[in-house]
Amino acid sequence: MVRKPGFAIALAIALACGLATATAQPAYPSKPVRLIVPWPSGTPADVNGRVFAEQLTAGLGQPVVVENRPGAAGTVGMTEALRQPADGYTVYVLTSPTLVAPLLFPNLQLDVRRDLEPVGMMAWSYNVLVTPLSTPATSGKELLTLIRAKPGELSFASGGNGTPAHLAGELFRQQTGTKSVHVPYNVFAQAIGDLVSGRTQFMFLTAVVALPQINAGKLRPLAVTGATRLPALPAIPTMIEEGFPDFMVRNFDGMAVRSGTPPQVVERLNRELQKAAQQPEVRSRLAALALEPEAMPAKAFGDVIAAESEKWLRIGRAANIKAD
Repeated sequence: MVRKPGFAIALAIALACGLATATAQPAYPSKPVRLIVPWPSGTPADVNGRVFAEQLTAGLGQPVVVENRPGAAGTVGMTEALRQPADGYTVYVLTSPTLVAPLLFPNLQLDVRRDLEPVGMMAWSYNVLVTPLSTPATSGKELLTLIRAKPGELSFASGGNGTPAHLAGELFRQQTGTKSVHVPYNVFAQAIGDLVSGRTQFMFLTAVVALPQINAGKLRPLAVTGATRLPALPAIPTMIEEGFPDFMVRNFDGMAVRSGTPPQVVERLNRELQKAAQQPEVRSRLAALALEPEAMPAKAFGDVIAAESEKWLRIGRAANIKAD
C-alpha cells in the first residue's frame, strides 16, 4: 500500500502535537496539596503533620494545607483520602493505631497495605507509664507488685479501644500475666482528668501529652516505652531497664497516598519529606515534645508498616479488641 506524501506530513504533525501536549503537562505540584490528619488537634500526628507541612510547603513551592478528619481509629480520614484521585494532591497521615482498624471495624474492609502507597516517615512517638500521685508506686516494678496484690482492682485509662495507650496496656497485661481493668474514654481530656484525680491508677500515656502533666507535678512518670531513655525525660528509665525485657512500644506517624499514585509523585514527596526530617529546626522542635524525626525511603517505610501491623494485630487479636 502506497501512502500519499500528505499522509506522512499529517502523521508527523499529529505526533508532534501529541508530544507537545504531553510536554505541556504541569509538573507536580501545580496547585495546593491537602494533608489529611485523621486525629484531633494537639495529638502527635497533628503536631507532626503541621511541622512537616510547613517544610513541605517550602520544598514543594505550593501550600500544604492541614485538614483534621478525626474518628474511628483514623478510618474517617482514610476513607476521605481514598475518595480522592490518585494524583498526590491528597496526602494522608498514616499512624500506628490505624493498623488495628480491621479488628475494630471489619465491615469497612479497608486495607492499609492494599489501599495506600507509603510515602515516608515523619517521626516516632513513645509512651510513658504514668500514675497519679495517689497511687503508691514509684517504679514499674512497684506498680507490677501492686497489681499482683490486687488482681482485677486497678484500672488503666486510654483514649479508646485500639489506641496506643490501650494496646500498650494490653501488651503489659499479656507479658506480665496480670489482671487489670481497661477504661476507654471517648473524650481524651476526661481520661487525663480521671487519671490525675486517681479514678484510674495508671496509663501508658503518649509522651507529648504526658510531659505537661509531669512537669506540672500532676502525674508521676515510672518508665518510658522506647529502647532508650527519652531526652525530654532523661532520669526516667525504660521499661526494659525496669525489668520488662521484651516491652517496647513505639508509634509511627508517616505519610501515604492512594494506591495508583504515579511513582514520580511519590518520589518527589518522599524526597521533600526526608529533607524535612533532617532539618535542625524540625529535629529540635520535635525533640522538645519527645518526638523522634525519622527519614527513610518509601520502600523502607512500607517495611515498617508491615512489621508494625503484624505486631499490633497479634496483640489486638490476643486481647480480642473491638470498637468502643
